[in-house]
Amino acid sequence: MSGGEIFSTGTGPDAWSDWDAPPWQAPRSYALPIEFEAFYLAKSETYLEYAEIGLADSGAAWELIHEVFLYILVTWDDMLVERSFMEAAWDVLRAAVAYEKRRRSRPEGPAGAPSFFWKMTFGHAMIRSRVRLSREPDELRQAIAQLPPRQFDVIVLKHFMERSRDEIAWLLGIKPVTVDHHHRRAKQQLRRDLGLAEDPTTAPKSSTRPRAERPRPTKETR
Repeated sequence: MSGGEIFSTGTGPDAWSDWDAPPWQAPRSYALPIEFEAFYLAKSETYLEYAEIGLADSGAAWELIHEVFLYILVTWDDMLVERSFMEAAWDVLRAAVAYEKRRRSRPEGPAGAPSFFWKMTFGHAMIRSRVRLSREPDELRQAIAQLPPRQFDVIVLKHFMERSRDEIAWLLGIKPVTVDHHHRRAKQQLRRDLGLAEDPTTAPKSSTRPRAERPRPTKETR
């Protein structure tokens, strides 16, 4: 199952090491709107101060602010239709700082979870891909588009983007065994939706042990 027409999978393993270019973010050059440049010049210092206070680390704050403005840039057109652009942008900053604090508090440190920019753009990519798959003439793709969110993410990452279970677990913030669980449930659901026979490797195993009979009450125990 190829997803090249839906996702940009990058070039080799380095596709997952360029933090400014996630593999699901189609390559493109973003021309800086003059309004964005003015917004950056007006707000960058304030945003940086907020991030430094929240993270207590100036280096980490600089990196995060870069991600925040990059995210605002790639979603610029969508954010302009918000009720209040400034409020929406500030909400992005607050969410970024809160996420980064949680990410850095993990036992394995920030390397144990994707960056804010990756996490946010991944969410957008999944929404877009669900819409596109639902419009495909292929019944399988239409069925995939109807899967629950976590099952959908796992199917897309595994079969369209050809990522390993460990990579999927890292991106979704779950254990590899949980990736297997969602993958198995998704396959079961797709088979039901498409009217296919149950796969014996994914069917739930029933217990073959005989049920123990309960002793009948006697006069002494009544």
